Amino acid sequence: MTMLTLSTWGNAQAVRLPKALREQVGMSDGSQIEATVENGSIVLKPVHAARRVIRVADLSHIFRDRTKEYHADEDPFGEAVGEEEL
Repeated sequence: MTMLTLSTWGNAQAVRLPKALREQVGMSDGSQIEATVENGSIVLKPVHAARRVIRVADLSHIFRDRTKEYHADEDPFGEAVGEEEL
């Protein structure tokens, strides 16, 4: 258990949360905290930003019947017309 001290900060009272304690719940400088009172205790909970989830379609069914290894070939676009050829 970590013991903390309530101290004056301007016109309010404040408690400093040690870095090691914050890291255990994934909090960093500037994190928001939800404060509630439950059964006579002050409970602080980190408010985590919603994580963006990107869903990627499963395309394995498209390739399931492929029998030979795929090798990409260059498309013939024509002869070089500028200095793009080394």
